[in-house]
Amino acid sequence: MASVLSELTSTVTSALGNLPSPENIQDAERMQLLGAIDQLRAALEPPIKTVMKICLGHYGLTSIRVAQGMGIFDAFAAAGGAELTIDDLDAKTKGDRQLLARILRLLAANGILKQTEKEKYQPLPLALMFANGVPPGEGIKHFYLNMRSSANLYDYFESKDYKNPTDAYDAPFQFALNTSDHYFDWLVKHPADQAAFNSVMTLGRQVRSEEWFNYYPVADKLAFCSPERVLLIDIGGGIGHDITEFKNKFPSLPGRLILQDLPQVINDMKAPLPSGVEAMPYSMFEAQPEKGARVYYMRTVLHDWPDKQALEALARIKEAMAQDSILILNENTLPEENVTAFSAALDMTMMEAFGALERTERQWVELLETAGFKVKVFRSQGQAVGDAVFEATL
Repeated sequence: MASVLSELTSTVTSALGNLPSPENIQDAERMQLLGAIDQLRAALEPPIKTVMKICLGHYGLTSIRVAQGMGIFDAFAAAGGAELTIDDLDAKTKGDRQLLARILRLLAANGILKQTEKEKYQPLPLALMFANGVPPGEGIKHFYLNMRSSANLYDYFESKDYKNPTDAYDAPFQFALNTSDHYFDWLVKHPADQAAFNSVMTLGRQVRSEEWFNYYPVADKLAFCSPERVLLIDIGGGIGHDITEFKNKFPSLPGRLILQDLPQVINDMKAPLPSGVEAMPYSMFEAQPEKGARVYYMRTVLHDWPDKQALEALARIKEAMAQDSILILNENTLPEENVTAFSAALDMTMMEAFGALERTERQWVELLETAGFKVKVFRSQGQAVGDAVFEATL
């Protein structure tokens, strides 16, 4: 057995030296190899060590957040990624030297820094991603806030007799922070957390899969629209990523294009929208002011809401639709079985913050049918799960 493990160790070590650069690795191959690595670790790791990793895992996130507060990552970034001694960092960061040394030690143990000498540290690529203003660093701030809900999850369910949350105003977030505010309303009152949330949403759009209009028959469905009619309304479209991509892809399609989101989002937009795209403050729970648009479009909006509030929003859209209007939901879908750890954790995040859920294709169809729509599902060729387009008509 020892020789088998020695040979395996040698093989893995050799493979590490021959890995292609990250940009030359296909996602499918990457995920296949990572899956094999996970299986190998699970087979080798003693159960008690796995238990201890679970128990201590939260220090990965918390140590990074504390280091951000102290200014450790900003100091490395200001130094251009150079090695710094503890004395160097002590002069550039908040807090005392003893705490600094302990946090640096934990960051090095977690592969964020590399300790090159007794009191000298080199930032690894991840470290520079956690500086203030960098999207991954803002992601740490965002999920540190969410951790407050996670830390109180057991107590929340004890108080609710383990009933699944069904109301966006009575979720683990409200319980943990002792507030009656909806998550989004709370963010408005806490600008730093709002900024971190916005940055995370932008990051999420950068890593999304294929654009919806590449596998939805736009030319067949939307080409015949009068110039005076609204062609597409992007409801809850943030600062306009999706509607801008649509405009760039189909610059000659007739009809008006409208971006709708909450006033605080529309009023805080920094970059101008493309010519021909209008911005309109709007809450999806109010009566839709634009009646009879050809398309009402929503991307990853309703996954933030449980069925109770999602059905309210869908009712407002249905009231505004003409007989030939189309509602398009561009949403992620969970598989019915063998959900990845990442997707399952994202579902819990939706539950904690919003009392909501990541839905399977069946759950999305059932939601839309309950709202009174006829539904068709479109996917990228060969794709069984992940992003999907749900076409809902009267």
